[in-house]
Amino acid sequence: MATLVLTVVGGIVGGPVGAAIGAAIGQQIDAEIFKPKGREGPRLADLKVQASTYGQQIPKLFGTMRVAGSVIWATDLIERRTRQGGGKGRPSTTEYSYAVSLAVALSSRPIRAIRRIWADGNLLRGSSGAFQERCTFRWYAGGEEQAADPLIASAVGPGSASAFRGLAYAVFEELELAGFGNRIPSLTFEVEADAGEIDAGLVGDALLGESGRCAGRWRFGGYAASGDRAREALAPLFDVDGVRLTSAPGGWRLIPPALAGAPLDLDDFAETRRSAAARDQVERRRAPLSMLPGTIRLRHYEPGRDFQLGQQASAVAGGGMREERIDLPAVLAAGSARALAQQLAAAAADERETLVVQVDLAALALPVGAVVRLADGSIWRLAARTVREAQLLIELRRHQPLPAAEIPAEPGVPVGAPDWPAATGTVRLFDLPSVGSSAASAPRIAIAAAGDNRGWRGADCWFVAAPGSEPVAVGTARPAAALGALSGPLAAGSDALFDLDNRISVTLVDTAMTLESVDDMRLLAGANRAMVGEEMLQFGTAEALAPGVWRLSRLLRGRAGTSVAEHDAATPFVLLDDAALLLLADEWAALAESGAARLEWAARGSSEMAEVAVPGTARALQPLAPVHGRIGPDGAGGAVVSWTRRSRADTGWRDHVDLPLGEGREAWHIALDPPVAGVGPWERSAPMLSIAAAELAAIPPGRTIGIRQIGDFARSPALTLPLS
Repeated sequence: MATLVLTVVGGIVGGPVGAAIGAAIGQQIDAEIFKPKGREGPRLADLKVQASTYGQQIPKLFGTMRVAGSVIWATDLIERRTRQGGGKGRPSTTEYSYAVSLAVALSSRPIRAIRRIWADGNLLRGSSGAFQERCTFRWYAGGEEQAADPLIASAVGPGSASAFRGLAYAVFEELELAGFGNRIPSLTFEVEADAGEIDAGLVGDALLGESGRCAGRWRFGGYAASGDRAREALAPLFDVDGVRLTSAPGGWRLIPPALAGAPLDLDDFAETRRSAAARDQVERRRAPLSMLPGTIRLRHYEPGRDFQLGQQASAVAGGGMREERIDLPAVLAAGSARALAQQLAAAAADERETLVVQVDLAALALPVGAVVRLADGSIWRLAARTVREAQLLIELRRHQPLPAAEIPAEPGVPVGAPDWPAATGTVRLFDLPSVGSSAASAPRIAIAAAGDNRGWRGADCWFVAAPGSEPVAVGTARPAAALGALSGPLAAGSDALFDLDNRISVTLVDTAMTLESVDDMRLLAGANRAMVGEEMLQFGTAEALAPGVWRLSRLLRGRAGTSVAEHDAATPFVLLDDAALLLLADEWAALAESGAARLEWAARGSSEMAEVAVPGTARALQPLAPVHGRIGPDGAGGAVVSWTRRSRADTGWRDHVDLPLGEGREAWHIALDPPVAGVGPWERSAPMLSIAAAELAAIPPGRTIGIRQIGDFARSPALTLPLS
């Protein structure tokens, strides 16, 4: 349209010359307005961002790649409610959690396996195959006979569910979203489509559908091919690998010149009656150096950094100030990428020199794309040939390839979560004594959990009050700071002095766990409290004997009124100064006194259940045994027994301080052992007992007297005194 208008206007203004000028200008305008829409091949960013756009192209994957994929099906968020508490006049708490089911398309070419999976940049599934969040995972290789996913079929109906044949995709069923802010995370997948490395020949043959037509020189870890046509999908790979169209009697091939064989001497295709002469050179062109880029920057996927973007640059000899950036959607190690960038820089300089030579018709036997050697020894690539009557002109371009060898290069520091192997979890329960500023009104059951490496993320726990009861969710036990077991026996000691004779040898579940020493001031202030079986103790010195093996000494035994006893090897050990310990709620702990309660648990992201018995001793409800027992005469032939009370509300040693009672009333039970008919037992409301002379005379020699405090929930251990 602009051509017609400007031709007429130019003719009116300037005659024939004006019409020609107007036509030329109009053609340029029409070319810009009506030019066809450009086509684009694959880009690096296409593989990084998860999409769900209708019509989004799914790339064909080769080798091993990390891709985001496209969401092709998803459910609405699945909401779950969990109600806790509400007993003994306290308000209940309702917690909400969310999950989602979705399918993600990965490749429009069949794949072999799905390896690691990242969610928001953090590992959701490591190389061990274990998931960090609970879900059911399935994937389909993309075969032409694959069946529809059962979850999708149940949601949309068997008749409406697509099997997505020819499309490799992954399905997450009820993926928990609590760790992602209750939203669908951005997922990326490490997908293996081919075993080992690939080259341009494998990709070209697969996309063109003709085996043996293509060959490649560089080896790539993976490649993502996408585009409206095979030409666009192959262009990035063929450009950097120098793949050219080569004709031959056996048919055409796409092959790098370096793989075309040894250079052919051009003189071998000349008539024998004459040799090459200077007049055979028709034209020699050399582009100015300013037309060349000064730097070529190659961007690629770096396998040494979890397939994050990497780049290598190389300067072009004699180039200008312009920088040329090449985005290659392929996986390349840093050394290989650096060598490729240098070869691209060298090829940029070589391509600027073109030579047109007149040769004999015998040179028609030379295939286009072949590498030839001139009489002066220079190497050229045959780019084109033209036949005019009896003359044959060939166009040669300078060819000086670099060796296809890796060059030492640093990929950079990887950024990402460590990929831990599959961890074995351990969950143990400890019946704690009453500690704190107030006496306990329910048993205090501590849940301690840990794995044998740092990749273990905790355990989801359910309380089962009795066989056949409905499991009740009690929360998630996070990895403990120090959990293990004794690696040797521990002898009994005194609860009144530092135990300097005994040592504890403990093996922790995870070798990365550590213990630390403290001074006596911190030790007496309550530091380094630990449970060994049913005894609470403290340790002042911690020495590492081997990874995960510690020796503990300078002990304070029988803390918080627990009994000092001998402990065998393999007795459970846990450090109590740890916020990760999970306390069983009072209403559930109260049901554990029956001894039939169980705790079911499963590691985060796993559906395999295990169970452990819940202790029913309720040690926190037992008053502490009295101390400082004394038996003296009353001056009338009888005896006076006295003792000092201790309190669950304050388990420390206090001198000349009236401790809080910690119970609803003060009551004592005193009995002889063995019992004597007609003498005792006695019930008292004060820490003193008077035994009349007649009663004392009736007690045979060798008897002992046991004193127990009667608490609100249980009786204390006995303080035993000899009467003889």
